[in-house]
Amino acid sequence: MDTASLTTFLNVAEQSSFTKAASDLSLAQPTVTARIKKLERDLACDLFHRTGALIRLTTAGQRFRRYAHKIVKLSQMAEETVLEGAASGDALSVGADSGLASYRLVPIIEYLYRRHPELALEIRPMEEDPWSRIGDSDVDCAFFIDVCKSSPKADSTLLCPEPLVVVTGPDGPLGREPVPTSRLAKYPLLCAHRDSGYQRLFERTLSDAADGRIRSLSFGSIDAVKHALTAGLGIALLPRLSVATELAEGRLVEVPWTAPFQVFTQVAWHREIRTDPRFSVLLDAAARATAEQVADAGTRPAHRSAL
Repeated sequence: MDTASLTTFLNVAEQSSFTKAASDLSLAQPTVTARIKKLERDLACDLFHRTGALIRLTTAGQRFRRYAHKIVKLSQMAEETVLEGAASGDALSVGADSGLASYRLVPIIEYLYRRHPELALEIRPMEEDPWSRIGDSDVDCAFFIDVCKSSPKADSTLLCPEPLVVVTGPDGPLGREPVPTSRLAKYPLLCAHRDSGYQRLFERTLSDAADGRIRSLSFGSIDAVKHALTAGLGIALLPRLSVATELAEGRLVEVPWTAPFQVFTQVAWHREIRTDPRFSVLLDAAARATAEQVADAGTRPAHRSAL
């Protein structure tokens, strides 16, 4: 159901004539007829009574007319707002943690750039609690990885489960058998930032198994963590997506340990921005691009790490 078909429907309803509507819209009459028939098939009901040359709305058509007006008006507002925002330099500020900026957010930005090049975004690094950043009005919305939870400060939605994997260098001391949590806790923990949601959970899990005796090193970025892992400095819990290439090539190996918690890539936002058409475009792009990325990953052949 596209706005062109809805505009055609509204014009036919106003003119009470397919011929006049075609003339007003500079369309061939068969095109107008085809659009109306498609709408009627999609809605599984007749929108017009057709009695000879007389065209009038059915009861269903009268009800649908109100919604068609709203949809077309909202679409026009979205286009105007996005274009005005781009022209004035008014950008949406988007926070993203280091685990997502390169691996989930870039495909979303690419998706937006190809379909909505006029939409202006400002990407800001975000390593602390995303809820506080939104609550402090520092960013309009934030993409991050964490467990499923809610906050009184903002609304949020889950984009996809985010598989995590413990990894170490190719010469790491952990073998093929499942590793107990207490043993895992003996090795230095490498991370990009200790404030990330899944890192806090990981450290808490290992600390409980080791009576609080754990060592953690923060490197500021996932790329730096991967270099440190290759050098044999310890272990790390990272999104599988961020180390898929290194695992496939044998530069890192997977430690056979399963996290006792599940995390998700998600986006949270100020409640007042939910009605901003620019944000609606961003949220729709995030959902579509993430779904395509997950589906694409599911079609690739699995690689086995050499432990």
